[in-house]
Amino acid sequence: MAGPPLKILLVEDNPADAVSIEFLLGEIERQQQQRYRLKTADSISSGLKALDSETFDVVLLDFELPDSSGFDTPRRVQERAPEVPIVALTGHSDEEFAARAISMGVQDYLIKGRIVSDLLYRAVLYAIERKKSQQLLKNSEERFRAFFELTGVGAFQADPSGRFVLVNGSFCNIMGYDRDDLLSLSFGDLTHPDDLPGHLKEFELLLNGGQSQYDTEKRFVHKDGRTVWVHLSMTLLRDAKGRPLRAMGIVQDITGKKSAEEEIKHIADHDALTGLPNRRLFIELTRLEVAQARRNRKKIAFLFLDLDRFKNVNDTLGHGAGDEMLMEVAYRIRHNLRKSDTVARVGGDEFNIILPDIARGEDGSEIASKLVASFQAPFFIAGHELRMTASIGISVYPDDDEDMDTLFRYADIAMYYAKKQGRNAFQFYNPAINTRSIERMQMEGWLRRCVERDELSVHYQPQLEIKTGKIISAESLVRWNHPERGLLQPKSFIPLAEETGLIAAIDLWVLNAVCRQVRTWLDAGFPPFSITVNLSARLFQDPELVVKISKILKDTAFPADCLGLEITESVAMSNIEYTAEQLGKLAEMGMHILIDDFGTGYSSLNYLKRLPIGRLKIDRTFIEDIRTDPDDRAIINAVTAMAHNLRMKVIAEGVETEDQLEFLRGAGCDEIQGYLVSKPLPAEEFSKLIASGKFSVCPKVG
Repeated sequence: MAGPPLKILLVEDNPADAVSIEFLLGEIERQQQQRYRLKTADSISSGLKALDSETFDVVLLDFELPDSSGFDTPRRVQERAPEVPIVALTGHSDEEFAARAISMGVQDYLIKGRIVSDLLYRAVLYAIERKKSQQLLKNSEERFRAFFELTGVGAFQADPSGRFVLVNGSFCNIMGYDRDDLLSLSFGDLTHPDDLPGHLKEFELLLNGGQSQYDTEKRFVHKDGRTVWVHLSMTLLRDAKGRPLRAMGIVQDITGKKSAEEEIKHIADHDALTGLPNRRLFIELTRLEVAQARRNRKKIAFLFLDLDRFKNVNDTLGHGAGDEMLMEVAYRIRHNLRKSDTVARVGGDEFNIILPDIARGEDGSEIASKLVASFQAPFFIAGHELRMTASIGISVYPDDDEDMDTLFRYADIAMYYAKKQGRNAFQFYNPAINTRSIERMQMEGWLRRCVERDELSVHYQPQLEIKTGKIISAESLVRWNHPERGLLQPKSFIPLAEETGLIAAIDLWVLNAVCRQVRTWLDAGFPPFSITVNLSARLFQDPELVVKISKILKDTAFPADCLGLEITESVAMSNIEYTAEQLGKLAEMGMHILIDDFGTGYSSLNYLKRLPIGRLKIDRTFIEDIRTDPDDRAIINAVTAMAHNLRMKVIAEGVETEDQLEFLRGAGCDEIQGYLVSKPLPAEEFSKLIASGKFSVCPKVG
């Protein structure tokens, strides 16, 4: 079906060329079923008159006319009828002419003498459609610019480097800059220095396709230097090949909202009178400190401070004076603590303090002494010179316990013990410092004789291969059958053994005992299997280590291929040259090497590659919160992938639940150890496990 007739204006002063064009249009009408209405003009002036009196779909324009010449000809037509597309009729065939004509807005051009009906038909239709597309684009851009400027929020466009190429007035107002100033800056120039690393990371993810949108709350820096909180939503435009073109963003000023939120949060988390953290915030901060201490194997002192006879101040001078006293007490406490310490008001005249990162439990006494001494100076309250003292109780993580609530309770008990002893003093949780020292000396004396008295024993905790469900090895764990306190776990005496240097003798005893026990099992007909033994830093640094282990293996006729030696990450990395030499000798003898507590130190991958390590054991602190802590999950995935790339196997310790196992299975972890498999078993019970057939034969021996 034929379309509507095309209205064509032909401006051509050469009659022969005009007849030729009209003839070709006739062919188009016959061949393409496209009707047309043609009007001709032989000068620019007559052509412009025609444009004034009628509307046309296209103009076929000769650039060389009696009253107009060159590129001035299309310019005059565009000024009179900018909406009508132009097809140039020219005798030029050079590319420079074509490029300039197109740059002026001419939709197409035809070279006289080479025009055929198909070419003319295509040029006319192309010119009309291209002009329509240009007009639609222009309309769209105008609507976009109107919306961009009139929207009530800040808006911008930036190139892939982050430099602004378009900003609206609202964004200028938010940032305090003129438009030209902003167009000379980049996104990073406005970002608060503390937020810049995160911004660069997010922007890089956006550019690389790691995320499709950047949506966050962040801080900008106003031209006058003040901080402006904004909500930023940013997305990236890409070309057909996926390459980034421009980032488009919307910015809302939320400084007022943030200030209100911070004020509400501060009120919820702080004591209104003293400005100190309240009980709620203090508990949250303490949880973080305990988690950090557990991971870094540090100690924390918990202090419970209570004012002595504070009730007398309220009763005699009133609650206003009591409040003034509490504010002065809070000031003195704060100014006698380290920057890393935390103090909170948790009750009327009760203050809790945590002292993180201490080397020994007794170190808490130094701060406690300073606090007690700070109360010696008089308080000037409500026009009166008052004397006030305080009693302090101290408990120590992990010496006294590892449970936070228990430690608070212990510190409270110690505080009341200090009051009973006369107040104005501090006391450690049951027993006091001097008693603790006596007990420590007594414990050290017992510990020195435990080996010769044969009070130590070994328990064995199975290690299970996730893929097969088979028990492939076991870790040997020492226990102390204390003559008065019964069976003691390692945490009750190993730290003291390490401090006193007795740990090396205990390690050698365990190694000897394990080899003799396994030899007994092998002689009884059990198949060979793998057992791992822990080496302390003290024993590992012994220059005679290899000789001593060789002698034990020889004396017990124990197959070296079935012995695994565990050293901690921190021990392995303390002297990498020495470590590489010692482990190399042990590995050459057939023993396999494990790195224990991996993830708690600062291992270099380059160093790990130099060591003959067969397995990495992920520390239990990364397993405990595996369901709720995305950082722990990320670390486990990264460690597992890294270990496999280095041809090492990964074992996770402290696995207690099926959920933990399922995550580890998905992460590609090879083995697990923990109560989900079995608690550590004494030799008699472990024998039954071996006899059950659930044990895999030692791969190097069987």
